[in-house]
Amino acid sequence: MGVDDELAKALELHQAGDLLSAGTIYREVLAREPDNVDALNLLGVIMHTADDLELAVELISRATELAPDFVPAFINLGNALQAAGRPDDAVKKFERALELDPGAGIAASNLASALNDLGLHEESRRAGERAVQLIAELPDAHVNLGNALLGLGRSEAAQAKYTAALERDPHHPGAWFNLGNAHADAGNFRAAVHPYKKAVQFDPGNGDAHYNLANAYQQLDAFPDAIESFKRALAIEPGHTDARCNLASAWQSIGQPERAIDLLKDAIERELLSEDHESVDLHWNLSLALLQNGNMSDGWREYEWRWRTPIFEKFRREFAEPVWDGGNISGKSIFVHAEQGFGDALQFVRYVPLLAAKGAHVTLECRPELQSLFENVAGVSTCLPLGADVGGFDVHVPLMSLPYLFGTSENAVPADVPYLAPPVGTAPDPRLTAATGAKVGIVWSGSPTRPDNSKRSCPLSAWGPIFDVPGVKFFSLQVGQDRDQLTDTEQVSEIVDLGGAFEDFADTAAAVENLDTV
Repeated sequence: MGVDDELAKALELHQAGDLLSAGTIYREVLAREPDNVDALNLLGVIMHTADDLELAVELISRATELAPDFVPAFINLGNALQAAGRPDDAVKKFERALELDPGAGIAASNLASALNDLGLHEESRRAGERAVQLIAELPDAHVNLGNALLGLGRSEAAQAKYTAALERDPHHPGAWFNLGNAHADAGNFRAAVHPYKKAVQFDPGNGDAHYNLANAYQQLDAFPDAIESFKRALAIEPGHTDARCNLASAWQSIGQPERAIDLLKDAIERELLSEDHESVDLHWNLSLALLQNGNMSDGWREYEWRWRTPIFEKFRREFAEPVWDGGNISGKSIFVHAEQGFGDALQFVRYVPLLAAKGAHVTLECRPELQSLFENVAGVSTCLPLGADVGGFDVHVPLMSLPYLFGTSENAVPADVPYLAPPVGTAPDPRLTAATGAKVGIVWSGSPTRPDNSKRSCPLSAWGPIFDVPGVKFFSLQVGQDRDQLTDTEQVSEIVDLGGAFEDFADTAAAVENLDTV
């Protein structure tokens, strides 16, 4: 049998899926003809399939050197380079294939994919449009174009491309997976669930698809389903740190922080044993689980990891003066700077009197809406609005590091209450003092700028039965744009709107002081 016949037989086996037999023949051909381009190219493709990417690149590169106008080899080389994590080099090979054959639709499609890997979504869009024009029947061409559009923030247009791919191949796992991503990117997690489920149905070994399905379930508060999908993702990819963190969060959400703690501690120990870089997310999530479970000693220690997370790192304050380490500060000045939201500041300003009790001169920074209220906190020498010139000080400390530095435990929470009071002379609204019966303050929405505000809020229209309780007078403490809901409720005449006159939290405090409950 001649070489051509052997290659034909090998190609037949290759196309039938018998890669081992085909590879054996390709090797036999190369033993006799080391420069046989077809054997080099096709054996390289088999090595790519077998995930021996280094050998695949070596073999196919040799084929392109021997046949510099062989378009399929350049496409296969680009594929191997992209799979090897070298998208820059892959782009060059796909571009070369298109130079040799401007009608090579597969090269244009794969070029779009590699450009997406590089984050060059506009360039990918152009390549994807070309691919769809050249080879409209190829589902991957539509998927790669959809990925470019999604990268450009055009989720609806991307959805249309994934749908086009599914019209050509209803079982295409990548099209289903990315359709789910497009819905999730648009914040429509309910719509994302179905395509993600299809993606794992057609490609059950795709850990990312299980992970994204779990995240969609978690966004919908379907925590048992999220837990099962996170477990499947971890069974496929045991080192998937984000899946482990989010699984822990799901356990916390259903009131089982102890399971989250065990999971996160195990992951941290695995990292230490493997000498991997310590995951900030694991420690951050562990801190939240420990605190939820009442273990404040360990929880506040782990909470210091927050400054290494991307969210908190950008708010980290740097000064020439050192951070207070909890040591002796008698006779020294300390600058306590604000962090996080209003509620956090209101909760943890209780630690400032403890600093003063250590003999420190305390300058406290807070958001302007809290300044007039915090000026009266015991031990505050100076209270400044966020961003004001601080002047000189000896040491500084973030407000929410104080629980850790004071060794707060579940049995030792500072509880000298009340530690907040409205400034002297802040008079409550006369409608409060004149009211009879039980006086109840209500608030129905948090900050609208928070992504999870819908989970912290309840529309006033849902409160109807509560307003029917006899002997109760309701007072609205709501501020901001959601205060407009007062005009949309039938019981508006039964609610006294105090929040409309509030200028800051001192006014809120004066109202709360004259209420029976909130």
